[in-house]
Amino acid sequence: MLWNPPKGVPSLRDYGWSHGIVTMQEKKTNPAERVLALDSDIGELERLRAFIDAFCELEGVPAETCCKLQVALEELVLNAIKYGGCEPKKGAIRLAMSREGAEVRAELSDSGISFNPLDVPPPDLTGSLRDRPLGGLGIHLVRNLMQSIRCERREGQNYL
Repeated sequence: MLWNPPKGVPSLRDYGWSHGIVTMQEKKTNPAERVLALDSDIGELERLRAFIDAFCELEGVPAETCCKLQVALEELVLNAIKYGGCEPKKGAIRLAMSREGAEVRAELSDSGISFNPLDVPPPDLTGSLRDRPLGGLGIHLVRNLMQSIRCERREGQNYL
């Protein structure tokens, strides 16, 4: 059964997925990998959500895992868009996803400034909300949602 997106949201066919047939819109580097290129633009978040939902549907990923992927990947993509300074903006962000057994792998890369979110210290959650500085919770959330995270910079790209 194919995923039926809400009105205005791209369908599986928009990503080149139809009964296992791959079109040029879906660039695959290995048989199990699905790849999405995004512009550095907040308007791309809807495409990101639809892509992750479609991947989870096609790969039979449990709903709880899919929800964690949605939150973590959206947070990381939003950070790249807002703070990364990606140039050029067209195709600046790339998400590759695959499923190997029970494990889902996601590799997110962007052309923004060099940044390792794993170097950000955990936020102090002991103080009152009023006394805490703004920001820093997104990366904390990602760390807590994902089983493992690695980060590296190579060939002018950030990879998570």
